[in-house]
Amino acid sequence: MFSGISSNWTNAIGAASPALGPNFRIRRYPPGLFSKRGPISLNNFPEKYKSKACLVVQPQEEEEARKIHSNVWVLSGDNIGYANTIKEITYEWSVNRGVHFWMMDDDLDFFKNFPEGDKGHKQAMEVSDFDEMFEETKQWLDGGLVHGALGTTWVTPWDKYPYLNNSRICGNKIYNGKELAKVWDQIDWVGCCGAEDFYVNLQLLTKGYANKVWYKYVVAPGPSYEEGGCSDYRDLEYHNNSCKDLARKFPEFVRLKENVVKSGPWKGVPKLGCHVQWKKAYQSSQQTSLKDFF
Repeated sequence: MFSGISSNWTNAIGAASPALGPNFRIRRYPPGLFSKRGPISLNNFPEKYKSKACLVVQPQEEEEARKIHSNVWVLSGDNIGYANTIKEITYEWSVNRGVHFWMMDDDLDFFKNFPEGDKGHKQAMEVSDFDEMFEETKQWLDGGLVHGALGTTWVTPWDKYPYLNNSRICGNKIYNGKELAKVWDQIDWVGCCGAEDFYVNLQLLTKGYANKVWYKYVVAPGPSYEEGGCSDYRDLEYHNNSCKDLARKFPEFVRLKENVVKSGPWKGVPKLGCHVQWKKAYQSSQQTSLKDFF
């Protein structure tokens, strides 16, 4: 599912998948919408922000979704896929509504980082932290930033705290809808299934739209191999093919590396990963005509 917030952060917008909550992942947890933990991201929002969250669901999920949350937006069809879901959501909240919005996976925990010592530490975000985070991100978006995100707990570059410019976006996305609308139809939203977040980010960077990834505030995504949703079809072959596809589309900035999986159902199995030169991708837009890339 997905969620987000409007230009003054008074209306949450975004999307949802079969699992409800502020999220950006399409999940299907039989027999209903939710995992055993429920709509995780939504449940982790402070009460003052839950009413601002919009759950984006498939038509077949609408009835159940409205039992859980009052603000629901329904996709054009069932089982349209992750990439098409992103396409519909971004069109609605950028082209149609022209507001700032935040989309995220349905399985996120939210933390605030404290850069103390060599590695620092983190603690669950409180209401005041959400207030501060929304105010900071709004200032950047009001200043013309087109896209950004909160970083993940997988890695925190303490030497670059509190944020990185032109970096990886994963699990959540923050957009300036009014500015995104100007370039929305120039983005191929569905051309690299399985690596959509990386693909869209690279397109925007190479078009000259810098991003900002906050590490003062971070998200902790759930395991990608959890039962339901994307894992219904995103097997090892699908994952590896999506990495190869991304590398073919952006050979100057993407390198493939094979690693042995250390945990989960693919433990001990070789798996491709993408090493992406995000800063180089953005720098290329400052040196070469955009038409050379698209």
